[in-house]
Amino acid sequence: MENNKILEKIETEFQINFDTTHDAEIIYNSISPEIELENNNRSRTTITLNDNSICININSDDVVSLRASINSYVRWIKLSMEILKI
Repeated sequence: MENNKILEKIETEFQINFDTTHDAEIIYNSISPEIELENNNRSRTTITLNDNSICININSDDVVSLRASINSYVRWIKLSMEILKI
């Protein structure tokens, strides 16, 4: 059977800006281990810290995996920000 994949790869990048560099560093340090421990053959993620912003780049083999990765990182960032406010 012939492979009829429409997309070979899909990539997205998003940037989150924080009020301070300190806040960005805390969030970066809290989600970085998730990337290092990532065990997903369908997507690869890189994260960079630039002053008061975090940039997340996700390369995926399919849209479903991309969406799942985005949702995971958004949840982790949101949770980290809520904890930071405590």
